[in-house]
Amino acid sequence: MAVFTPLGIGVAHAQSLLDLYRAAELGDPAAASARAQHEATLHRVDQARAAYGVTANLTYSNGHSQYVEPSNAVTPDPRTFNSRQAAVQFSLPLYKPALRPQLQQAKAQSEQARLQSEQARVEFMLRFVEAAFDMLKARDALRYQRVEQEATTVQLAQAKRSFTVGTVSVTDVRDAQARADMVAAQVTAAEYDLALRHQVFLDLVGRQTPELLSRALEADVLPNVDAGSLRDWVTEAHVASPALRQAQWALEAARQETIKATMAHAPTLDANYGYTKTWDTGSVTSTQPRLATQIQAGITLNVPLFASGATRSKQREAMVLQEKAQADLESARRSLALNLRQDFSAAQSAISQARGLSTAVQSQTVAVRANQRAYQVGMKVNSEVLAALAKLSEAQRDLSRAHYDAWLAYFKLKGAAGQLDEYDISHLDGLLKPLSEPMELSDDILHPVELPQLKLRPLGAARPEDRGVAR
Repeated sequence: MAVFTPLGIGVAHAQSLLDLYRAAELGDPAAASARAQHEATLHRVDQARAAYGVTANLTYSNGHSQYVEPSNAVTPDPRTFNSRQAAVQFSLPLYKPALRPQLQQAKAQSEQARLQSEQARVEFMLRFVEAAFDMLKARDALRYQRVEQEATTVQLAQAKRSFTVGTVSVTDVRDAQARADMVAAQVTAAEYDLALRHQVFLDLVGRQTPELLSRALEADVLPNVDAGSLRDWVTEAHVASPALRQAQWALEAARQETIKATMAHAPTLDANYGYTKTWDTGSVTSTQPRLATQIQAGITLNVPLFASGATRSKQREAMVLQEKAQADLESARRSLALNLRQDFSAAQSAISQARGLSTAVQSQTVAVRANQRAYQVGMKVNSEVLAALAKLSEAQRDLSRAHYDAWLAYFKLKGAAGQLDEYDISHLDGLLKPLSEPMELSDDILHPVELPQLKLRPLGAARPEDRGVAR
């Protein structure tokens, strides 16, 4: 068994929640995918800008020819000659209306990808906090179950002593024994639940974090969510929400695509320059070697006339997709408003519940003491004392869950409004204080068995059972 003592908590602060989050976020595949997508769109912007510049091409050819004239000779004399050509071509767009909407579309898609990366970061932050809170809630549930187990064991011993001296009936002993067995089973279940929650958190952060299990939220600190501040949350969300801004940039990209499709009807103008050098040892009509240089400069005008309706069809397709993007933006706006209302209500409900449960725990603690005193003087039976202990343990567990749920709902509210960042993780780390009493945890909880990493079978490779059939 490993014991956490207040003297050893200094290590916990060295392993801050912010450090764990940063290390975990670097290994998150969803966040890595979003970052890679954003980087890819930045290259698209560079490609769209490059379309305004000069393009140059170098071509080189080397040929060998053989020419034989029809003749009465038995063995005609073939003529062979070689030719080489090197050419450099330059082109500069002078007038291409589709280039500007293409660049604006690339910028809009880049902003959309950046916001997707930001949203992936926020979602991972919420998953991280939720996994940490689930682990700490399971730890607190085990802690209060053990407290109830100790109290039930004491009550069982007292019932046996009272039965020995003849002050209580055997029913009290049986009730105390049944309750002690029930609590022991609940403690075992709580240990397994904590081991599972700890394993989930370890899989998320990719490292051992036993120090975090020795800390808990301050009991008297709750997030501040004013009952009349919902309108302010909605106003901030319309400006900063990653999901809503993604939909706005998606609409802008669709609008630029419509403009680009319309510009496909417009003429284009390009400036061209070419330099060609030719060498040959002769030709069909001449046996003299030649060396020629050709310089060509000009302007190319291209006027689209007819494409069998394809250009018009692409324009209609772009307009329909723009309407879809507009509808998606309205849907995102409504979903954001609904999510804000739900998260706001959940935060207020959890905060109110935590405050009410705090009073309930105090009242239930007084009730347990009163029942224990009354039992000692014969005014209460053992079942009433055990029921009071069970209610106290349940109220303590509910209070612990309510504290974590209140902060998680507050974080979800900030995430939906686009206000969640690393400062909130740092602030949360400051709220996690050392446990007032040491807690023993088994090695099965602190150091769960590491499963081997799954390896993907190469595409097209035979499965083991298939190889067995082949044999």
